[in-house]
Amino acid sequence: MNTARRYAISLLGVLGLTSGAFAQEPVTLTFAAHYTDTEMAPLTACFRRYESENPGIRIDYRQTPIADFMQNVMTSRVAGASPDIYNVYSIWGKRLVDNAILAEPPEDIADFISANFEASTVRSAVVDDRLWGIPAEVALYMLIYNKKLFAEAGIAEPPKDWAGVLDAAAKIAKRDDLGRVEVAGYAFGPSVANAAHPFRTLLFSKGTSILTDDLAGTHLTEAPAVEILEGQAKLFRDGLTSASHQIRDFPAGRIGMIIGANWMKQLMREGLGDKLDETVGVAPIPGGPDWKTYQYSFYQGVDANSAHGPQAWALLRWLNTPQDEGKRSCVGDMLVALGSLTANKADLAASTAEFGDAFTAPFVEALRSGRAVGDPNIAQTPEMDRILRTAIEEAWLGRKSPADALAGADREITDLLALPQ
Repeated sequence: MNTARRYAISLLGVLGLTSGAFAQEPVTLTFAAHYTDTEMAPLTACFRRYESENPGIRIDYRQTPIADFMQNVMTSRVAGASPDIYNVYSIWGKRLVDNAILAEPPEDIADFISANFEASTVRSAVVDDRLWGIPAEVALYMLIYNKKLFAEAGIAEPPKDWAGVLDAAAKIAKRDDLGRVEVAGYAFGPSVANAAHPFRTLLFSKGTSILTDDLAGTHLTEAPAVEILEGQAKLFRDGLTSASHQIRDFPAGRIGMIIGANWMKQLMREGLGDKLDETVGVAPIPGGPDWKTYQYSFYQGVDANSAHGPQAWALLRWLNTPQDEGKRSCVGDMLVALGSLTANKADLAASTAEFGDAFTAPFVEALRSGRAVGDPNIAQTPEMDRILRTAIEEAWLGRKSPADALAGADREITDLLALPQ
């Protein structure tokens, strides 16, 4: 073999090795959320579209039930198998930040968030005065009432304060010969949130909240909180509701009113079908002219240890940006399909048909008007809400006076707040 040929073969070998050395493996981004594969379908389709437009990116979805989500986050971190992206329930944020699990958004993403999302939901993604993600699904509360039961009882309009709630409930409630409630004028529900969230909502409407400004104690022993629980307990004492009447019974025509969230529209659809509009009304919180509503939300954040942080943030920005003028973003499409709300201003503007109906429009107006309020993001919120639910139920069922029940909750929550996290 002559020298020139040997040189050519050697050069081809070097070039081959060089191109192999510089060949890039696709970047795989793992997106973790609690939604089922069916619920994620619109977003999954967007994942595939993004991959086709960005050949070096692959996107995997990791589904975990919401009850197990935080435990899985911690387990994955210990195992070194953390996802790149999390769909974060806002009350988890403090724990994630304290454990250095979330990355702060880069400046351009922070500017994108501030410019394109409703302010109250941006605040939901703030922990320790720093922003941690892009707002996604949002839930808030309004008074939901049965128009037919109101008409039968001769009630012309939904109540504007709690005295009006009690009056309307007394006209709607029906009891059998043994005094058992058959139709409840008002109902609560079995979950922690069914008690804690409406209670928060009514507190906000009185210009106060559960926690003191220094987050070291509560306002639960003060007159506004006791007055709210007294009003709720009176519904039980007067036979206007019962523990067996729960919010899920609303479509069956057994409940006059609830304070419920926007995502209940799906429950109403399933139970009432095409009779939803003629049966269900949505009105402001019965908290007087300065009424407020409690809001909670989810936001999309990036793992602090992700090897692909820039790519993850780029994906999230794309998913939350409408790709066609006048259309929704990918996240907006998924949330609308779920019957949920988005705080993305462009998505709200593009969803007049879906959000302009009689059920949803009042929720959107509350979100846009600034009446939606959230609590500070602290690590103790889940346990605090469980304590509050127990205390509220004790008063509902007459086992304790509202003042005593809330005093006990105040002591427990104050002790909880003092514990190191």
